[in-house]
Parts: sequence; C-alpha cells; structure tokens
Amino acid sequence: MPASAPRPTHLPAEEAGCRCCGAGASTEAAPARRSNASRARDRLAALGLCLNCGRVQPPDGAKYCPECKERRRASDRKAARKRRLLRSNRGLCQECGATPEKPRRRLCEACNEKHLALSRRRLQERKEERQKAGLCVQCGNRAPAEGNACCDDCLAARRRTYRARIDRRRRQADRSLCIECGRAPPAPDSRRCPACQPLPAKRDKEAARRRRDARKAVGLCIVCGRHAAARGRLACKTCLAAELDRYNQRALARVSQGLCIRCGKTAPAEGSTACAPCRDERRVAERARWHRRVADAQARGVCVHCTKRPPDPGSVSCADCREARLATHRRRYHTVTRERQSAGLCPRCGIRPPEPFMRECGPCRDRQRSYSYRGMPDLPTQYTVIEIADGTDHGTWQTPMEVAAALAFARLSLDDVEILTDAGPAVFAGR
Repeated sequence: MPASAPRPTHLPAEEAGCRCCGAGASTEAAPARRSNASRARDRLAALGLCLNCGRVQPPDGAKYCPECKERRRASDRKAARKRRLLRSNRGLCQECGATPEKPRRRLCEACNEKHLALSRRRLQERKEERQKAGLCVQCGNRAPAEGNACCDDCLAARRRTYRARIDRRRRQADRSLCIECGRAPPAPDSRRCPACQPLPAKRDKEAARRRRDARKAVGLCIVCGRHAAARGRLACKTCLAAELDRYNQRALARVSQGLCIRCGKTAPAEGSTACAPCRDERRVAERARWHRRVADAQARGVCVHCTKRPPDPGSVSCADCREARLATHRRRYHTVTRERQSAGLCPRCGIRPPEPFMRECGPCRDRQRSYSYRGMPDLPTQYTVIEIADGTDHGTWQTPMEVAAALAFARLSLDDVEILTDAGPAVFAGR
C-alpha cells in the first residue's frame, strides 16, 4: 500500500468479526506473542554470544559459556534435590510426584521398576568394563583374586558384612543378649544393655541433623520440610507461628509457677523473668552473635545494621540507619519521660519524686552538676595567698589549714591578704 494511501477502516470479509464474542472471525490461530526475554536471546544468538551472560562467546555448537553452563547445572541439581526432598516430605513419589501404592516408599511402583532396571543395566555395564580391563568388579582398583571376579579386600569385606548380618539375626532371635553388642544381658524391659541404650537416640539425633542440613541446603523448612523457609529464617511461617505459640504458653505457665521462663528450674532474678545464669548466657550469646554480624558486615564493606548500603566515612553505619536509631532513641526518651512525670517521679531515674519547684530529684540534679558528669577533670581546690600592701605572693596551697599556717608564718591576718581560689568564700567564714 502506498505511503500516501489512507488506512482501511474496514477489515476484509474473511477477517472481519465481532470484537466481543468473535463471531465471524477467522479460524486460523494468531501467532503467539514472544516475550522480551525470547527476543533478547535471539539477538544474543545472532551475535554469537552466551544466551545467559551475553559477554562471552560460547564454544562451537553450544548456547552457553562454560561458566554459565556450570552455574546452570549447579542450579538444576539444587532444584532437583529440593523437588525430591519436598515430594518425599509430602509422602509422594520423588520422581513423578504420584502417591505410592505402599506407604513409606520413596518411589511408586512404576518409577521403582524403572529405577531398578536402570541400576541393573549400569551395574552390568560397569562389571563388563572392569572385567575387560582385568580389574576387580567391586572396587575397580586392584586385580581380582585367582578364580574370582573380586579382589581379596572386597571378598574380605563381603565376608565381614555377611557375618555381621548373621550375627545380628542371631541376636534378634536370642533375647538373653543385647541386640546391639550381643555380649551383655539386656536391661529390664529393654532389648539393649545399659551401655548400648543411648545408641538409638544417638543415631536418631544424627539422622535428624542430616535431615535438617539437607532441608536447609535447598531452602526448605527444617521442621516440616513441606514449605519454603521464611526470608532470613530456617523455618516456614506456619512452623514459626506454632513455635511462638508453644513458647508463649510455656513462658506463661512458668511465670505463674514463679520459675525462670528459659530453664524452668530456678526462681527468676529480681526485676527479670529469667534466672541469673540464663540471663548471663543469653547476653553472652547475643553479644557473640552481634560481634559476628559486625565482623561479617565490615568484611563486606556494608553498614552493620542494614547490611545493604556502604557506611559513612569514619563510621560503621550508614546515614539512614544512624538517623533511624537516633529517632528511635528520642521517641523512647520522650515516652519514658512523659510516663514518669505523669506518675510524679523524677524523669531521669524514675525512682524518687522531684524536688519542690524542680524537674529532677536532688541526687540526679547533683549528678548533672558534677564534674564527672560534665566530662570535666575533678582537680583539687587551690588557694593562692596575695599580700594586699605590696602584692607579695605567699604561695599556692591545697587546703585551708595550709593557708592558715602560711599566714601564721608570715604574721599576717585575713584582712592583710587576698586569697584567690576556685572554692566559695564560705570556706573561711568565721575565721
């Protein structure tokens, strides 16, 4: 169509149709709209660059550079571990996500058969390769023993495993011996001797630790393993709320019983809900956690409070965090001051009532006027004796008694001299 020709205002008959219901429209499907990411990948492919970073030219026939390829593989492996673990925690098949026919199974019947067939084929291929190479089919490191496909070490290991299995079956059948060691008689109402009784709890603890580590590595809740962990936490929001409810109930019960809310064994310290050992332990833990956070933030060169922005020169925090903390301190100070004044107490200590026609109590006012509170050195009072008649300097002394001795030695009275001092004139009243 020429550039000067007007645009048609009506569609052709075969393309015309109702804009609301589509009646009479063409039956041919419109091409799918492509996203911006797809168009960006097409441009990078036309330039011969990596489709992920767009900076490096990948090898021939590849879409991604080696670094991006390894990063994508690591991400895919982590996603696969997370998917399998999430399905296992929900009681589903780890491969397809279907419900297994038998409870407490990792795979359904179809996936299990497929997995077994794949394992058998891989095992047979590995055995054939090692046999052709003249190596042990078990470890693949040493030559096999004469007349056997395995080496002497692997045969000895298989014999030990077989004897251990037979010995365990014998211990399970014989109830007069411990099921773990098979040497000592079991404890009453138990299958294990007193020395072996802690072993199941230890194994369960190790299994729980490995389970938590596996869930933490893929970003799942370490408690239930069914949901993603909350941001900055190790558990999901549901488990965190449930744990908070249990903590509140336990704390209320211990407070009503007059016990420490942490250990629940001793009475709490005065003015606190925790006993002195628990409080000190918590302070030490919080201080160590704060020191670790500060060290990590300083190593990364960010603010120690928000860990996002760089700190100001000569400081460990940024301007925004510093202003926010100052505003919080001011708000807390004004709130506490108003509460104490409304209760008729000194706004500084909140213990004693203020002096008449004053804002603070006597001890707080004296403390504010002291040299130590103002940051001034508390030097001893000095007295300089000057004779009025001729301006003779009779020395500088530390105490009034020394001044009196100097006047007696010079045979002078208080009317004959001028005493320069940083103390009030009441020191020599009545002399």
